[in-house]
Amino acid sequence: MTDVNTKTARWFKLIYGLLSLLMLLALLAFSYATWSNVKQQANLSLTPHNQSLTSIVKRFFVHQEALLGELAQSIVVTDNPDNIIQIRLNDVLRATPQMRVLAVVNSKGAIVATTGNIHTLEWLDLFDNDQVTIGRPFRPTFVGENILPMRKPIKNSSGVTTGYVVAAYRLLGNNAIWQEAEEAESKRRSMIIGEDGRVYISYPESDTFWQSFVSMKVEEGFLQTLAELTQKAGQWQTRDVQYQDEKLLITASLIESYHFYIVSGIQSADLFTRWFERMKFVALAVFIFLVAGLFVFRIIITRASRFESARNVAEHNVFKLSRAIEQSPSSVIVTDENWLIEYANDRLSDGTEASIKLIPGQMLLEHFPHTLLKDDVAAVSENLLHGNNWYGERRAREQKQWFSYSISAMTDDDGKISNYVIVTQDITERKQVEVRLYKQANFDALTGLPNRRRTSELLNENLKSAWQENQRVAVLYMDVDNFKQVNDTFGHILGDQMLQLVAVRLQKAVSDQGVACHMSGDEFLVSMLFDGKDDITALADNIMTVMREPVLLEGKKLFISVSIGIACYPEDSADVSSLLKHADIALYESKNRGRRCYSFFSSELDDKNKRKIELESEVRNALANNELFMVYQTKNKISSGEVYGFEALMRWESPRLGFVSPEEFISAAEEIGVIDKLGEFALYEACRDLQKFQNLVSQPLAMAVNVSMYQLTNSDIVGTVQKVINDTGINPSVLELEITESMLAQRLEEVQPVLNSLLGLGVSLSIDDFGTGYSSLSYLTRFPVSALKIDRCFITDMVDNRSDATLTHTVITMAHKLGLKVVAEGIEDEDQLALLRVYGCDLGQGYLFTKPLNYVQMTGHLKSQQEKPDWAI
Repeated sequence: MTDVNTKTARWFKLIYGLLSLLMLLALLAFSYATWSNVKQQANLSLTPHNQSLTSIVKRFFVHQEALLGELAQSIVVTDNPDNIIQIRLNDVLRATPQMRVLAVVNSKGAIVATTGNIHTLEWLDLFDNDQVTIGRPFRPTFVGENILPMRKPIKNSSGVTTGYVVAAYRLLGNNAIWQEAEEAESKRRSMIIGEDGRVYISYPESDTFWQSFVSMKVEEGFLQTLAELTQKAGQWQTRDVQYQDEKLLITASLIESYHFYIVSGIQSADLFTRWFERMKFVALAVFIFLVAGLFVFRIIITRASRFESARNVAEHNVFKLSRAIEQSPSSVIVTDENWLIEYANDRLSDGTEASIKLIPGQMLLEHFPHTLLKDDVAAVSENLLHGNNWYGERRAREQKQWFSYSISAMTDDDGKISNYVIVTQDITERKQVEVRLYKQANFDALTGLPNRRRTSELLNENLKSAWQENQRVAVLYMDVDNFKQVNDTFGHILGDQMLQLVAVRLQKAVSDQGVACHMSGDEFLVSMLFDGKDDITALADNIMTVMREPVLLEGKKLFISVSIGIACYPEDSADVSSLLKHADIALYESKNRGRRCYSFFSSELDDKNKRKIELESEVRNALANNELFMVYQTKNKISSGEVYGFEALMRWESPRLGFVSPEEFISAAEEIGVIDKLGEFALYEACRDLQKFQNLVSQPLAMAVNVSMYQLTNSDIVGTVQKVINDTGINPSVLELEITESMLAQRLEEVQPVLNSLLGLGVSLSIDDFGTGYSSLSYLTRFPVSALKIDRCFITDMVDNRSDATLTHTVITMAHKLGLKVVAEGIEDEDQLALLRVYGCDLGQGYLFTKPLNYVQMTGHLKSQQEKPDWAI
């Protein structure tokens, strides 16, 4: 026996040695292949990274150079710079997050204007020669961030350089030029190096403080390698190089226009780390194999004991299985084919934390919670007979508990069912979580009403039921008037309380007539079945009444109102999305009517909404397509009929929509935010045409241009007017800006600073449609108005209506007392003119003099005026 065992051991050692040698050789081969693969992947990753980095860096420098060039062309360097230069510098700085400082220096390097202060050498000393656009990088302070300077020359009309626009850009960190380009790959080294070897940017920065502070230059050999790598454009190669104290695998490209090498590299140490990460598990597997071989030797020597070991293992597994069942959180019960208990691990609770004891030999279905299965015995048996398991969930209402049951069958050698295995779990907590999740998914947490998702489901169910039973459904879509103002003024906490109150009142108003839902924010919805329109209006009136009651929240008395839009099924729409859309269109109409009301959807409203959408779409391109043009109506002196000036009026002839009234397209332009462009077009055209009109007559002429409230509050109207004056060369005193009285009276405090700035430019201001406002006239003393224009509604019936005549006379007298000129618009007959002459009105405008004329027509009119037509006074 000993000889046999010795021979076996010897043969095993020989086989084990050969296998070990083969495994080690295979490991060496795999190691070499892995290292080659790591380097190949590194090569493949560097090329696209370098391409992307080169493209982004070049695009940035080209864009900034063009930006500085455009700024340089718009600046004139003088000894006394104006505020316009500073404003332009601030605008460009705000629009360029990578820019740290923007400044204008004269040809000697002295700062003319700047947006900040960077402690450095003289600006011009940072650039090696006059042709250089990008200067040397520097740090403004000892521990500050790296800064890269750029410049563009400012030339006078003779082409002589009078100064420079200079900018300083962040190199690294947030909002820096590097942020867009650098990928988040560890151990990667990326650099921008000049052809002279200077390192402009190195990412990440060097670990050594002095290396990151001082502008470094690479060694000559490194620079020579870069030149070789970029000899052939479009062909990327990689090289191993030494940079500072680290070895790198690099690739590079050249931006010829700026003489910059763009370098992407990966540390050799990182490549080794990648190789090691791939190798360690293979090496570990080989080691485990070798160790396992030793254990196999022991197994062969002791194979005689394997049967005993197997038995011990089996017994141990049975023991573990028994322990697992005993400690299982689920109840595991084994019964015979008659449901008599044979085994139970007693893991169930009766709801009072007391354990339910199940005694072998007793009937399982007589004990809680298995009594809940009595009605399911037949179904369970049927499933088990067909070889299927049975699963079910049942609720014990008295104990408010939920249980799940999983029942399977055990068969004997003949295939006959001999036992049942029942696994029972108390799932009460899970069911409670499901209920909470259902509420969170379908009901609004703030108001407790169904949310948008649940609302859509309810509406789908209602429409389906209404279609089957030939019923009608109404949707009332509403929002709280001025809720944003309440939120902004008093805070979100009070705003939430207000929404909760609205929800309570809405449920009270709706009661059992329909379902109230909370869509989002301050938007609510009610759906209801109705027989006639009176049912809807009654509910809408009730909602308006209930909401109208004032409420006291945190000591503040608030008044609540809602606007409602109503759409009906099947009259307005047959599906949920269209029904909600039409209700929203009706809601928009209610807001246009002044809020605190309700509106029904109609085809007219739909057409109006489509018209609005078409207008907003078309008006965006109207200016670019030359569809907009100006017409002019004269302002004449009442005393002599002589032309005093003009009012500029914009017109739009759309190829698709036809003639569009100014009220329509100006409103659409304000809605989508392009009114400032239209206003700038009107100013330019009016001022250019005024210069031409002035050449046709001997007396001085004025031009009035309307300015909307949107322009005064949402655009740089002061800058626009200043630019128009500068570009056209018009005298500011002949330009008059007309502002509608009703808008001015409502928002005087907001626009007062803008009006003062406009007056500072030398233009005059006048009030249009005077008499239609409803606020105090005290604003007339708040800023210097040059003229009032009396609205046509007073002039039309002035001759026959004594009240209108009295009001007109009063306005003229009051205006003259305040030193203002008065313009009467809408003059159409001689009687109106004669009465205005008696009242001492200064100027008149209307069809009696001229209708709105285009440039050619107005030119002809002015020429005919020089010939003194018969109707001239």
